[in-house]
Amino acid sequence: MSVSLSHYYGLCERTASHWYSEPINTISNLGFIYVAWAIYRYYRAHEDIGGRWIVDIHALTFLTFLIGVNSILFHAFPSPITELMDTIPIVMFIIIYFTSVLFRIGRVNLFQGIICLVAFVGFSHMLVHQFPRALNDSIGYLSSMIALVAIAVYLHLKARPSSTHFMMAAIIGITSLFCRSIDQEVCDIFPLGTHFLWHILNATLLYILLKQIIRNVNRDARIRRMAGDSTMI
Repeated sequence: MSVSLSHYYGLCERTASHWYSEPINTISNLGFIYVAWAIYRYYRAHEDIGGRWIVDIHALTFLTFLIGVNSILFHAFPSPITELMDTIPIVMFIIIYFTSVLFRIGRVNLFQGIICLVAFVGFSHMLVHQFPRALNDSIGYLSSMIALVAIAVYLHLKARPSSTHFMMAAIIGITSLFCRSIDQEVCDIFPLGTHFLWHILNATLLYILLKQIIRNVNRDARIRRMAGDSTMI
């Protein structure tokens, strides 16, 4: 039972079937819950947007919290059901965030946004279909890391200051993907594995990404407020 669990889920730390067999992988998910709380406070602290209900920001913050909770459940009680519960919020976060970046930061029109989304989803599907077990079952995340690099390069070419933050996020994301990919390979020399680093680095990644969206929304709200004030003068 223990061998099949470890092999099927690709987790170095799990060596038995009991719920506390992955203490580090389980506890490291608290980082997502902390990030959701920190981002909520950061959002509420901005006077221009704190009192507004901005759907994508609230959805992404809630999904960050859900990612942490569901990943805790999966690592405590691994099963096809908890694995699905773990995966769905991640996929939803990626799609919503990518859409939000396209329209809020990339300033694309509806047609351009649809083309970009279709290309992103299609490329992700192609990678998973062609290389289903690559990178220790982590191939599905590669397209997101490539997208972050593309966003950072685009913003750099546009001389946007946020390009630095997105490039930092891309580097952290690629490093976290590497840690997830080598988890099984380091079991003999590091029994805890490296999957927990995937959690910690990804929590850091989401914090950076969410702050960029909030800063963008806050800047737009401040510009509109200042424009309104100048009109009243």
